[in-house]
Order: sequence, then C-alpha cells, then structure tokens
Amino acid sequence: MNINIKSSKGDYKVVDFNLSKANLKNNDNYYIIDKAVYKKNKVLKKIKNKSILITANENTKSYDNISKIINKLLNLKIKRNSILVGIGGGITQDITGFVASIIFRGIKWNFIPTTILAQCDSCIGGKTSINFKKTKNQIGNFYPPKKIYLDINFLKTLKFKDIKSGVGEMAHYFLVSNLKDWVLFKKNLNRLLNKNFDKKTLKNMISRSLLIKKKFIEIDEFDKKERLILNYGHTFGHALEKITKYKIPHGLAVAHGIDIANFISMKKKYISINIYQDIKKEMKKITKLNEIKNINVKNFFEAIKSDKKNKKNEIRVILTKGYGKMFIKGFKQNLALYSLLKQYIRSI
Repeated sequence: MNINIKSSKGDYKVVDFNLSKANLKNNDNYYIIDKAVYKKNKVLKKIKNKSILITANENTKSYDNISKIINKLLNLKIKRNSILVGIGGGITQDITGFVASIIFRGIKWNFIPTTILAQCDSCIGGKTSINFKKTKNQIGNFYPPKKIYLDINFLKTLKFKDIKSGVGEMAHYFLVSNLKDWVLFKKNLNRLLNKNFDKKTLKNMISRSLLIKKKFIEIDEFDKKERLILNYGHTFGHALEKITKYKIPHGLAVAHGIDIANFISMKKKYISINIYQDIKKEMKKITKLNEIKNINVKNFFEAIKSDKKNKKNEIRVILTKGYGKMFIKGFKQNLALYSLLKQYIRSI
C-alpha cells in the first residue's frame, strides 16, 4: 500500500509497515503509545525510555490532560527538530497530532495506527481534535502527519467489538462513494466480520476506504463544503456516544447514525423503503440497532443540537437521496426533527 495525500500543510503518505522488522531507535523520535498496544508488542519495550504511555480514552483526550503530556515530553528532552510518533488508535492519533501542532509552534509527527477505525479513516485527513469539558472534539486544528505506517498485523489482537466498530466507520465511506462501492462492501462484509483474521480482505477494504476519503479531503481539505458529506451518520453517532457516556464505541454509533439518517431520508421521501431496508440489513450485521430503544429522546436531541457543525438556529445533518447521493439538510423547525427521532425510536 502506498497512498499519497496532497495537503496545503505538506503532502504526506500512507505506506506499508511491519512493526516486528522496524528499527524504532531513532534518536530524533519520541513516542506517545496506547498502553494496551504497548503491552501486546514486546518490540515497543525497546523505546520505553523515549515513550509516554497513555490510557486511550475520552478522558485522556481532554484539554486538561494535554498539559500533563506536554510536560512529560519536555522532561524527556524533546526538541524542536524531534519527531513525535503516535502508536495506537484514533484517540492516540488526536493527542499526538494536537500536541505536535502546538509544542515549539509545531514539530513533525508520524502515526502508526493500530485499529481498523484509525487505519481505514482517521489516519488521513489531518484533523486533530481534543475534548473540552463534556463535549467531544471541541478544540483542534488541521495538522497531518508526515508519514502513516500501516501494519495490518496490529488488527489480529483487536477485540471483536473493536473490529465491528471499525467496520461500522468503514461502511459510511462505501455508501457516500457510489452503488458499485456499496455492493463491494456488502460482498465483503461477512469476511470483515469473521472472527478468523482475514488479512487480505481487511487490507483491500482499508485501502479502498482510504482512497474514497482521499478524494474528499483533497477537494475540501478544511471541511468547508464537499468534505462535510463525510459526516453522514456522524452527527447522530456523536450524540449517541455522548448520551451513553461512550459505552457505544464510535464506529457502532456511526452504524446507528447511518440507520437514523436513512430513516429520516425515507420519511422525507428522499429514498425508497427498498434502499432503506437494503442498508439497514447490513447495519444490523454490525450492531444491534434496537440497543438504543430505551434512550431518552429529549437528551439525544439536545446532544444533536450541540453539534459544532450546526449554524445559528439551524440543525444540520447529512441525509441521502441514494447511494453516493448524500447532502446537507438543515432543520430550522426543531420540532420536525424531534418528531422524526421519536418515530425512529418507536420503529426499532
């Protein structure tokens, strides 16, 4: 795999990598590593004296904790010409990228993603985001790594729930692309969700997912127009994460969000019931859609209203007119969206 990404911040690339054969002892490198990943990979112990181990959760990704991480790096004698390397999933990536962007007014950084979600999605695009108080991803910037080293073998150690979460995130790319890509996703979904590690299928589908995203981020790097379509399933998904205190993993929340967006699209007559049922069938393989049947709709709605992509009194969500035909829909009459959410919860 060798994918080049064009960026105004400096072009960068995704390359194949094998941790077991890598020489990590570069004097210029300093590391931020997910503790869970560190424990499973003995080779990482060779760089322990230049590493900060973190518990990769939403609390660690908070504004309050970033200063502690920076302080540790300064104690390790990190310099302006150093390279910061993140090893872990999306949370580790966000922390590493954000810290790299502000320490010494910005230093180089690289990323070694260790989850499906990070490998198929977040590793490219340049976003760095941290949480502020109780709201997710409120502070951040665009600061892509110089290189992303992709080792599929990391995925062997994932829990099955984390595999499904990654596949849930992956699904929305194949839907925003076109019908051909959606058919490809459906064809491979059972192999992706097979508990027996299917390295070839995973690598091929991750590569395709990244190529789909590449088209959007190179057209609209700073999320002003075309790239906003990639929030398909995410406005609802982020709200579900928030009200469940992140008990529903991100990719599974996105799968729920896709079904909610499609339900509203169907009710608004943008798509047929056949398209709705086609996608719903695959989402049900990824997550139990009825697990949110008992959520408080009012709290859910309030969380949606707090999404940072809303404008003034308008709630903006991504709906669909079919495969590859997503669009931004603004709801100015709050009761209209609230009513549709209530109908959805009753339907599951």
